Amino acid sequence: MKLKILVVDDEDSIRHTFKLRLSKWGYDVHLAPDGTSGMELLARNDFHVVITDLKMPGIKGNELVKLIRKRYPDIEIIVITGFATVEVAVEVMKDGVCDFLCKPLNFLQIKILLKKTNERLALKLENKLLKKSISKLQNELGEKYNLDEIVGKSEPMNVVFKLIESVAPLDATILISGETGTGKELIAKTIHYNSPRASGPIVTVDCGSLSETLLESELFGHKKGAFTGAQTNRAGRFKQADGGTIFLDEISSASSAVQKKLLRLIQEKTFQPLGSETVVEVDIRIIAATNEDLIQLVQEERFRRDLFYRLNVVPIQLPPLRERKEDISLLAIHFLELYSHQLGLNPISLHPEAITQLISHSWPGNVRELSNVMERTAIMTQDKIIRKVFITDIQGDEKAITTVLPSFSSPLKDQIVEFERNYLKRAMERYHGRINQVVQCSGINTRTLFRKLRLYNIDKNDYR
Repeated sequence: MKLKILVVDDEDSIRHTFKLRLSKWGYDVHLAPDGTSGMELLARNDFHVVITDLKMPGIKGNELVKLIRKRYPDIEIIVITGFATVEVAVEVMKDGVCDFLCKPLNFLQIKILLKKTNERLALKLENKLLKKSISKLQNELGEKYNLDEIVGKSEPMNVVFKLIESVAPLDATILISGETGTGKELIAKTIHYNSPRASGPIVTVDCGSLSETLLESELFGHKKGAFTGAQTNRAGRFKQADGGTIFLDEISSASSAVQKKLLRLIQEKTFQPLGSETVVEVDIRIIAATNEDLIQLVQEERFRRDLFYRLNVVPIQLPPLRERKEDISLLAIHFLELYSHQLGLNPISLHPEAITQLISHSWPGNVRELSNVMERTAIMTQDKIIRKVFITDIQGDEKAITTVLPSFSSPLKDQIVEFERNYLKRAMERYHGRINQVVQCSGINTRTLFRKLRLYNIDKNDYR
């Protein structure tokens, strides 16, 4: 950035020397013979730096410093004087002067000083713009996750809305239950952005997509050498969420070791990274989510009872879409408008026939499935009025697979490979990339599943 500098001094030779030197260095230099003239120039211009003498007729230098600091607090001030004492220096520095120079002037020193001032002001500007961007983003997020932005008028959703309104301002731990695709993460973020922690971070962890060791490292961090591959120290997600909220999705997938450390964290607000003896304190709110019946898992001793009670302080049960049919048409119209706008399409409306088709569908994938259907429909529809939506019946496709007759045009091993690849792709699609659910439905252990996904070049993130 190019500094705009005002030099205030009653000596003509000093002013003109400043003009010559500073202009040569690329600065925009303006001159004033006294404090009164200096204040008039300040009123008409935006200066970055003021360089002023102390001993001047009219408004003295120390008075000018106080006026500038009061009216223009962002301006950097450098004082020069031929009558330097420690007392004078201390006094002007207390008034907010950034530097104090003695006559005769050393312009090499001034050049270095202005370069540092330029760097400091550039950093201030960058921070100011960053804060402005963050503030804008927070406002946008606050609007996006406002309760009014969640689509639904059914009685089950009204119950959820009332719960969110009552618990969001509090710091209580929350357990959100519901089938896959019901919007658990949306509810968690809505709670966060309507809470006193809204200015802090919200960190999301999908517990179902990581192995035991990786999940423990992801949550609590690790010290260099804690395990094979731990080449550097790493702060965990709990530390990243300090001062804000952590959302633990698919908490039922957490191993017994992770559950034990999580229980301690909830109780003591402290934890130890893997391989470290250091105790780390955090200030976080925990929101957990599950698509499984945790009570049943507790009874089967697959989930800690004490941890369940710690998490289930405020339970929120999200209804599946088939139990809130009056919301289906509202959601469909909402998604249709959203994707039409994103894709740059002309406005599209739903015919009653399409609405009937939507309401009659069972929606095993819930709101996420409806969103995908409306995006696909917006892309594939040529007319302004939609009479039929493009629903993929996964269950029907699976039945078709089982009745396909074998082919003898290729070796058996090649057909087995192709079948396995298609099976895993469909499983990842059906369960939206949730590794724990694919493990359960396929009967393949986690390690083997990850190996096969790499073998067939299947990325779980493509199915989220």
